[in-house]
Amino acid sequence: MNKIKLVWLVVALTIIPNIAFTQNNTNSPHTRYGYGSLADKAFTSQRAMGGIGYGVRSSYMINPMNPASYSGVDSLTFMFDLGATAQFAWFNDGISKERKLNGNLEYIGLQFPLVKKMGFGIGLEPVSYVGYHYREIKKLAVEGEYAQEEYSGNGGLSKVYGSLSYDLFNRLSLGVKVAYLYGDVLHNITEYIDANTYIISRPDTLRTTGLAYDFGLQYHQSAGKNKTLVVGLVYSPKIRIHGGVKEGILSLSSGGAIINSENYSTTDSLFEIPESYGFGFTYNKLYHYTFGADVLLQRWADAKFYDQTNALNNRLKINLGGEYIPNLMTNKYYNRIRYRAGLSYTNSYVKIKDSGYKEYGASIGFGLPMVDRRSFVNFAFEYSLIQPEVKYIKEYIKEQYFKFTLSYTFNELWFFKQKLQ
Repeated sequence: MNKIKLVWLVVALTIIPNIAFTQNNTNSPHTRYGYGSLADKAFTSQRAMGGIGYGVRSSYMINPMNPASYSGVDSLTFMFDLGATAQFAWFNDGISKERKLNGNLEYIGLQFPLVKKMGFGIGLEPVSYVGYHYREIKKLAVEGEYAQEEYSGNGGLSKVYGSLSYDLFNRLSLGVKVAYLYGDVLHNITEYIDANTYIISRPDTLRTTGLAYDFGLQYHQSAGKNKTLVVGLVYSPKIRIHGGVKEGILSLSSGGAIINSENYSTTDSLFEIPESYGFGFTYNKLYHYTFGADVLLQRWADAKFYDQTNALNNRLKINLGGEYIPNLMTNKYYNRIRYRAGLSYTNSYVKIKDSGYKEYGASIGFGLPMVDRRSFVNFAFEYSLIQPEVKYIKEYIKEQYFKFTLSYTFNELWFFKQKLQ
């Protein structure tokens, strides 16, 4: 390993534990509920394929969705993937419309072989996003008195992870992913009374830490000349996370001075991340195409949230998509581009007056090969429609998103020793 490559590795290992996601990836009022908007586990190349991953096994992309895939890395290869997003959002509550723009560095991942048939990966990725700011007019108990309530929130959950995979047999790979979960979620309600001469602010901060586990399996079977069928399974057990809740009440003057404050902390609330099951498959032709589908079931209704079960909905997510390469062996650049597309569907895990919403998505993308033909610049363009199941007067908000994700996948032969003639 030469000095330049060693510097890359040191920089990457230094960045990973010190990146703090600002969680500025959303402006959705729906993130006021639950842990916020759940982040996509897929990296850019997979997002362009509709978010498939459980059956994806490749030597040119990092697949964080199934830890069993890490043993598919080339025995001489080191990979590094860094992704960032920009998101345009449109909100419509039936009365008014609003547009928002935000973005962030989203994930970072590394993957390399340890020994023959064994792959290892580490990385940092988001778990959920919270970000909203809106106001409502509320009539008070006193006749003729009105108050303006302002709701705001920010933060989210993230995790640092390590994945290990081993080829138990020629066709069967097993993997485990261990992650440290952490993050703060801040919710605040500010009440303006009597023409803003009296203000009450109620901050509520949830601070979480915990360990999460994913257990993965992939079975790959030849399906003809240069063709392979890969079936993948991922199981994640239910975990308890430490949740410290800090609440308070601030009484403010119109100038912002604190008239009275009351703060207290409690750690007796129980929070859990649910048990989940993921299944997927891909059908591949070497150097030509990959097509597949995924299904994910998360049992949020059985997970405790502020000590309560049935506070959230079970979540079902379906993804399908693929990748096509016209001719990898040609010198014509556009024939070596990886063209990707996919579709997705999911229901919400949060409850809003015992109801929720459904999300429909479509994506396209490209993998542009670099000069070395091993590294890539990846683009994913995603459109999402969030449609509430029931049209409430206040809570009904139709959301549309156009999301652009850009990543660079560094892929190089790090462990190859040249022989001098």
